[in-house]
Amino acid sequence: MKSLPQLLTCVVIALLISAGAGASVQAQTWPARPITLIVGFGAGSSVDTVGRIIANVISTELGQPVIVENRQAGGGAIASIDVLKAPPDGYTLLLQAIGPMILRPIIDPAVGYDPQKDFTPVVMLGETPNVILGGSQFPAQTVKEAVDWARKNPDRLTIGHPGIGTMGHLAALLLASKTGITGTYVAYRSGTQMLPDLLGGRIDIAVLAYTPQLKAARIYAVMTPDPVDFLPGVPSMREAGFPGIYATVWFALFGPPKLPPEIANRLNLIVNAYLRSADGQKRFASQGIQTLGGSSEQLAKKMDDDQVLWSKVIKDANIKLNDQK
Repeated sequence: MKSLPQLLTCVVIALLISAGAGASVQAQTWPARPITLIVGFGAGSSVDTVGRIIANVISTELGQPVIVENRQAGGGAIASIDVLKAPPDGYTLLLQAIGPMILRPIIDPAVGYDPQKDFTPVVMLGETPNVILGGSQFPAQTVKEAVDWARKNPDRLTIGHPGIGTMGHLAALLLASKTGITGTYVAYRSGTQMLPDLLGGRIDIAVLAYTPQLKAARIYAVMTPDPVDFLPGVPSMREAGFPGIYATVWFALFGPPKLPPEIANRLNLIVNAYLRSADGQKRFASQGIQTLGGSSEQLAKKMDDDQVLWSKVIKDANIKLNDQK
């Protein structure tokens, strides 16, 4: 006869095996009902457009509706918190960008989630490069000329960006830090609001995420290692002579913590196949987005790398949550 401790151990082991078996069966029958894809941005935004494209792809492959819900409250943080609290059954997914996923928790540690611990990374979808733009009255024709001018004229350069703590702002700070230039940062509510001042010559340069509307401006470079197909003739930062100064806005698919690997892997395969397709690349490019894809491990590593990079930029610039109000 087994002792009481031995019996308790057997019961615990049996329960663990039962739980594991239950999760496995659930993953095998998934999906048996509609899936909700929560997007941390408003309807009509580029992230929302990406979300609806991916929702349709997943729905077609799995044979179940994928319903997109936009939850932009709290700068997208509410969307992340809602998915964090959702059951890990594959029926609630999250499409999120680097801002709410990585930058917000750095600026506001009390936001309520740890991006590296509280979500299941599924797949990177794509990225929008930040671009460096020249104002219509600014004499420089290239990034190098702009940097040379700023070095010869300390503190005179005016640098537009789409808001304190945004990726455009951080990319501008990274550019200044790596090149040793100084100037006055001018915050706008959006790139749309900034463009008239840039075209009117009221600011010297601007740094923000690319959108097709920016083709009207003079684009010095894309802040990527290599040029992008949808901006032919625009050099990358490496080509412009400034390797290592890279900044993009990426979008990725996540699940709640402890999402079964079988479900995460199935989603990863579906999305990767679409991102490699001509249709996927064409539709993303029309939004100014490069398709990426890759494994969930690659997404997790990108998150780790960006957390290290932007933590330093944010700390050095002493950016705090109150600065955004």
